[in-house]
Amino acid sequence: MTTVTKSIRLTPQEAQELATVSQQSAASEAALMKKWLLQGLQEEKVDRAIQAYMQRKTDLRGGAALAGVSYNRFWHEVQKRNIVVLDEEGFEERLYELADMFDDETLKAALASQTITRT
Repeated sequence: MTTVTKSIRLTPQEAQELATVSQQSAASEAALMKKWLLQGLQEEKVDRAIQAYMQRKTDLRGGAALAGVSYNRFWHEVQKRNIVVLDEEGFEERLYELADMFDDETLKAALASQTITRT
């Protein structure tokens, strides 16, 4: 496989921290940087897939595909972040009614700050 070299600039303190971790873990600096880069890329893909799921641009299966992970792993990530996407017809209207009924200012403010429109 052909590889491509990418370079980054580190402050002297960052370079020293990298050298220290490299010595402590008995792994080369290059191996550590590649590992962390790949982990960061995976996290970014999951974050973007979660955003697409929250914006209803995709479902759970599509989100998992976007993130490049299994359905179960994606579902666990959604649960870990306490994300709930509600699709029930009339749900937002009932939230408005509950906010009015209980005179709940916190709920009213949350509803007002969202793009939820009252029908």
